[in-house]
Amino acid sequence: MIDGGKVNDDGFTEKIDKLAEGFSADELYQANSKTAEVFKETVQSLIPERDKVNEKYHIRGAVKTERKKNNAATVGILKKSKKAYVTRFINDGWDSSWNGKRNGHKVQGLHFWEKAAKQAEEPMNTVMKEEVKKIINKKAGGN
Repeated sequence: MIDGGKVNDDGFTEKIDKLAEGFSADELYQANSKTAEVFKETVQSLIPERDKVNEKYHIRGAVKTERKKNNAATVGILKKSKKAYVTRFINDGWDSSWNGKRNGHKVQGLHFWEKAAKQAEEPMNTVMKEEVKKIINKKAGGN
């Protein structure tokens, strides 16, 4: 504001400069990981449960969120669980065969990963918008 020939900034320019810096790596990952958690919870609820099986890892428990170099958060199956290939078969289906011949039938996949992506799309967008707003408000000096 101009007050009798003096420029009174009130911190506005400083806040704009802070916003212009963009998001830090940690802020980007925070927003991405919260969004990925929505997908993770959705996909875990769609994975079929197995009863009365004593195993170290269940597919539901093997779903994890991982940070990538570009601060993206990806959801996948924990490598040490050794369940990724089983997850793919259950999700995509497979052709059964015997003695290397295609004399079996096609076992239909459950396509829970695709269903989760479709179901989680809107909630993920909402969470991402909320997280970005929080970061912007923080940088702009708001709550």
